[in-house]
Amino acid sequence: MADLTGGELVARVLKKAGVGHVFTLCGGHILPIYDGCVKDGIAVIDVRHEQAAAHAADAYARLTRNVGVAIVTAGPGVTDAVTGVANAYAARSPLLLIGGAAPLGLRGLGALQEMEQVALLRPITKGAWSVVETRQIPEVLTTAIRVALSGRPGPVFVEIPIDLLLATIEDRLAPIPTGYVHRSPPAGDAVAVERVAQLLGGAERPVVVAGAGVYWDDAVGALATFAEAAGAPVFMNGAGRGCLPAAHPLAFAQARGFALGQADVVLVLGAPLDFRLGYGRPPTFAEDARVCMVDCDPAELGRNRPLAVGIAGHVGQVLAQLTEALPRGLDARVAGWRDRVRAREHESRERLHAQCVSDDVPISHYRWAAEIARHVTPDTIVVGDGGDVVGCAAKIVRLQLPGPVARSGTLRLPRGGSAVRDRRQAPASGPSRSPHRRRRRLRSERHGGGDGGPLPSPDDRHHRQRLRLGADPQPPAVVLRRGARRGDVASHDPVRPPGRIPRRPRRLRARTEGYRPRPRARAGIRRGVVHQRRPGPSRLPPHGPSLDGHLMHSPRARPRDRRRAAL
Repeated sequence: MADLTGGELVARVLKKAGVGHVFTLCGGHILPIYDGCVKDGIAVIDVRHEQAAAHAADAYARLTRNVGVAIVTAGPGVTDAVTGVANAYAARSPLLLIGGAAPLGLRGLGALQEMEQVALLRPITKGAWSVVETRQIPEVLTTAIRVALSGRPGPVFVEIPIDLLLATIEDRLAPIPTGYVHRSPPAGDAVAVERVAQLLGGAERPVVVAGAGVYWDDAVGALATFAEAAGAPVFMNGAGRGCLPAAHPLAFAQARGFALGQADVVLVLGAPLDFRLGYGRPPTFAEDARVCMVDCDPAELGRNRPLAVGIAGHVGQVLAQLTEALPRGLDARVAGWRDRVRAREHESRERLHAQCVSDDVPISHYRWAAEIARHVTPDTIVVGDGGDVVGCAAKIVRLQLPGPVARSGTLRLPRGGSAVRDRRQAPASGPSRSPHRRRRRLRSERHGGGDGGPLPSPDDRHHRQRLRLGADPQPPAVVLRRGARRGDVASHDPVRPPGRIPRRPRRLRARTEGYRPRPRARAGIRRGVVHQRRPGPSRLPPHGPSLDGHLMHSPRARPRDRRRAAL
């Protein structure tokens, strides 16, 4: 028997749960947990802001399909992590946020950084708990992990007061539960599966939409088998992109509006009927289309549109059942419909190609995405930030494997918001189920004052570069600056070779060393950076950023700003 502190109990629970890394910003209320992590061999990744810790843990969870852990101090540490937790909640990511708290004996007396944290986190988590005894730490943490991973994944929060982390207890009095997570995939109702098979068998214009649920349920193989049996065009959405290789004859992207508007039967797999799918309503969906839906969360079934059939179950299991129940010969029967969709897909890609090779200045989203697409391989993690930027890049950057896209869920804050910043914090370490995603990353990064831009987080970017997380031999390679004074896409501080200190941004050096930076004269990707050829337009469009995916142009520097830059 041995005496353990509460912090050591936390580390032991995490170690037995398969957690190899935790993300944190050092704080006094959580120091005992670090001691336990060091003893148990858990890597402590110290970032420069609690929001970055939450976003990094979210990204870790998405890449490993296991729980990602962020540890933050009491009060402002917890409040700083709220945006990352909210984004994980929207994206179905199993994030475990552990927050420190004031000592139990001082609650209500105005202790340092004391506040009501559980009530703050409860609306944006699957569960929030406060530990009241040291011996309850293993039980509460394992309960939180089980809730985070069960059913529809999502974030959870556990608050542990500092006096409980410092207290010691015999290990026999605080046993760590085992076998507490049971993720056996539930099959769909046999009658409902048969009904969906009948609808697909009688459909003339079937369409399949594959969403994040296909990725989270690891149903990639089942999707390919089902698609080949059904012969229906497959459109992938959100984290489902890449679950069917872009080169697959049944994988489509550009003709989605046409196909959904003409379809008589639509099968939605693990994708909510939210704004990304027009809420499942006309004109995005045909008014008389019969919509069937499969999701692990019964609450999603029938949201925003009545369903012909709704099945609550594991996407992979249901697809296997459907493949067995489908009548034979469907692939040949809907070949004409597939040809119509393919023709529309080809027309759309031809129109996009003209913009992909355009030399217009300022550079368009599509030309920028085409430059990125030339560097995307199966080893690449594509990191997206923003709405219009990601929407346009998704049309150009084609993926061949599941899971290499890290992007936001339904939570997207206004321009410069931080809902997507977790992609820039994405670590490449840990026991990923897809080792190919551990090698290269491309990052689109928005420049601006919002917490989704580089201004609030330059220290984190350089800090990550020094840490060289995981087996990533190449750091993020592409930076997109929104709001840059000389155009929308301009050079930022380029990533330096290992062992060298990153250069200061050119404008900062101009202010301190007394010279005016010369505009970049080249375009395209060079040395890992997207460059703008010459300054953008001198005036902002009166309507702001357009919805068709074009960049919001940036104004040239005013004379006063140029004089200030020369000081």
